[in-house]
Amino acid sequence: MFAIAEQVTPTARREGIPVTELVLTVAGDHAAAAARLLTDHTPLRAVARPVPGDTAGLITAVRALDADAVFLTGADRVAARTAQLALAGALTVYTEEDTLAIALAAAVQVALFRRGRTPADARILVAAPAALPLLMPVLLAAGTADITLWHPADAAAFPLADLARDVDVVVDPIGRHEPGPGPAVVAPGDPVAPLLALPGLLLDGPRTGDPQAHPDVHAACARALAGLTPVDRLLPELADPDLAARVAGAVAAARS
Repeated sequence: MFAIAEQVTPTARREGIPVTELVLTVAGDHAAAAARLLTDHTPLRAVARPVPGDTAGLITAVRALDADAVFLTGADRVAARTAQLALAGALTVYTEEDTLAIALAAAVQVALFRRGRTPADARILVAAPAALPLLMPVLLAAGTADITLWHPADAAAFPLADLARDVDVVVDPIGRHEPGPGPAVVAPGDPVAPLLALPGLLLDGPRTGDPQAHPDVHAACARALAGLTPVDRLLPELADPDLAARVAGAVAAARS
């Protein structure tokens, strides 16, 4: 596994934008690939660093990194969240749960717009919400009024396909629903999706505290991503030159 740390380099510039060095921790080869993508296509410079997978080892290793901010991806969700809370007073820690919840919420907004619906008048079904607990607060903060939750334990009595017939969008973090006629299906799959919000979240430098205490900031990021999405995609391109600035502007507005 890898841990992700970020160091601000105020003197570095890319087209006039401050560059943040991100030491990115990810499991397996994905860490290096993610770091290359962020460095090549965003104002960030990213470096992969290995860390232990257990919670105690993860916290100790990340605390020892010479970094101002950390992005934890590829780690067990519970371990990553525990480390995020343990380190919140010392450095900025984002997890894949943060950034994936933002990306999925953005994709929901795009899918609804293309169906002529808004979060306020649409019906959303979230499958296996325990797989991504932050998603619910972010969807609610984005103005989603009607959300149905489906748990895998309900499958025998309430098949997911039956419930999906009556909704506009199915958000499926675990890939249980087969796409087809009916509702739009939003699911993880694009490995770039969890990286999209990071440049904007970090453009103004690191902040301590628990990011998940402010789902309105995540929702603002999602709206910014949705507004940048091309007509043939559910999410914007990581290389979009406006990505970092638009997300950063949304973050600043939500925090003000």
